[in-house]
Amino acid sequence: MKYNTNRFEDELFIKAAKLWNLEKLYTELAHKKTVATNRKIKLTPVEKACLRGLLCGYPPKKIAAALHWSCGSLSVQLTKGLYRYVESLTNRKSNTLKSWRDISIWLEAAGYKTPQQCQDWGEAPQISAFYGRTRELNTLKQWISLKGSQLVAILGIVGVGKTSLAAKLAREIQEEFDYIIWRSLSSAQPLKQLLAQLIPFLSHQQSSELPEDINLLMSHFLECLREHRCLVILDDAEQILSRGTLVGKYQAGYEDYGQLFRRVAQERHQSCLLLISWEPPLEMELLEKKNYSTRSLTLNGLPTEDARKLLAANGLSEQEQDMELIKRYRGNPLGLKLAVTTIKDFFFGSVSEFLSWEEMIVPEPMRAMLIEQLNRLDESEKKVIAYLARNPTPIYIKQLRHSITLDYNSQLISVLQSLERRSLMEKISHSNRTFFTIIPVIRTVINQHEGCLL
Repeated sequence: MKYNTNRFEDELFIKAAKLWNLEKLYTELAHKKTVATNRKIKLTPVEKACLRGLLCGYPPKKIAAALHWSCGSLSVQLTKGLYRYVESLTNRKSNTLKSWRDISIWLEAAGYKTPQQCQDWGEAPQISAFYGRTRELNTLKQWISLKGSQLVAILGIVGVGKTSLAAKLAREIQEEFDYIIWRSLSSAQPLKQLLAQLIPFLSHQQSSELPEDINLLMSHFLECLREHRCLVILDDAEQILSRGTLVGKYQAGYEDYGQLFRRVAQERHQSCLLLISWEPPLEMELLEKKNYSTRSLTLNGLPTEDARKLLAANGLSEQEQDMELIKRYRGNPLGLKLAVTTIKDFFFGSVSEFLSWEEMIVPEPMRAMLIEQLNRLDESEKKVIAYLARNPTPIYIKQLRHSITLDYNSQLISVLQSLERRSLMEKISHSNRTFFTIIPVIRTVINQHEGCLL
């Protein structure tokens, strides 16, 4: 095969070096070439370029164009040479190669592909201390590792530990994945922009080569999820959802995220997209009920024993009132950590003094985060949660219906479902009846900041 002396071929398809043991392939294919030709001879630069191109998934037509060869001439050379060497190297009979795609499949099976584990942890937190959550971790591992769930969401109120749990999970199962990438949607990134970041990382493809059409971009992303086992984690997913509406609806211009989530759940691949959010996208419940590979875990506060370990680790000695402190904050890790700081700074470490304050103390930044979450409610939700905030005892549903004016009677059910999915409301069953209330920290914020519901 003739080739130019400037050896521009050496610069073609070089991304194959990230995925394949090229030097070993060059050496062992050269040996097969020597046997076939009865001459000791190395692979030419063009043969090496062809090999790299095929390993990168390029068809001979595109490789020929890159080499400035005619497609016919290159096909003849491949058929006479490289294809036969690969057959010999992989212990196959001559002329059994049916498609250029067999090259990468056969060589990967023969062990020439470099084990890959590409990770980009982005904004993922470093987990120095972690308390409890054994049951939740095992559940998530079962979904992702054993059952192959493709779309998973960790949901819950601010401060409950969703991001920490996801980070802990990802670190513990990272060996199962070829690629791990963590991104935050806190800036409400448009889907096209997000995919333009994810696809090059997952495919080693230049962003300049990507299509503009959003549907084609989604297809490229799904192809990445099929080609490799990937764990893609999207934190702060609530930021792409709409404010001022019932739970789960998308902001205008972000509806294509819903299409992506549906495709991830419904199309066949070997990867997992993990969402972390205050509230679930609209698709989650429907996809779960249809038994697609979709699961969601709503995270509650820490159990008492784990919460006590957290208090002790943050410098609060065990006291009789610990149980009341944990109950008041419903085991919320952020709430408890901030409460401990306040107790140590202003109450000389006395939990009883802190609890005896005339009204519940909600430290910053938890107050600001809860106000932000409350600002997302629609008007009907605000009416219901304000009524619950004014009533310290649980309210029966009929009392709610008679006490709150909504546009239509059945609207109350939708509102209660929405508040529950946001983890802003508690249901209590008693004497075959269901009662509704809100946790103390939310009641305090609403009663102290009525403007957050305006």
